[in-house]
Amino acid sequence: MCIEKTPWEQVIEFHGHTCPGIALGYRLAQIANRELGISAALDSGISVTAYTHSCALDAFQIINRATYGRKNLLVEEKKLHVYHFQNVDMSKKILITVHSEILEQIADADEPLSPREIQTKNLDAIRIILGVEESSFCKIQNVQIT
Repeated sequence: MCIEKTPWEQVIEFHGHTCPGIALGYRLAQIANRELGISAALDSGISVTAYTHSCALDAFQIINRATYGRKNLLVEEKKLHVYHFQNVDMSKKILITVHSEILEQIADADEPLSPREIQTKNLDAIRIILGVEESSFCKIQNVQIT
């Protein structure tokens, strides 16, 4: 019997481990699909521009089917957790900005931590990212396409 993996499991398998950055990307990718009316099962026509290199990019590759090879995943490094998602078929574009309070809660600690403390901190950050109300997680804006 073959059991199909959930999207979360697919993202983790592709990325290679579970971390706050991949949880952030997973949530952003799901929000973008919903806002742009994209079915996760389709080979989407989403284009993504990220303004930071992070683990989140791997989630976009799995959930949004946006990849470097297809040239629909771009990074303009500004060290900001701001992301443009565009449904190229419908000419609809959104901007999602992760709230700074979320980023502060998942930031690396200034003091050295034991492996157990790091694991606990990462699990807490993942719970926050995946569990917090959307309005507390990010700001979503529709963008005019010129």
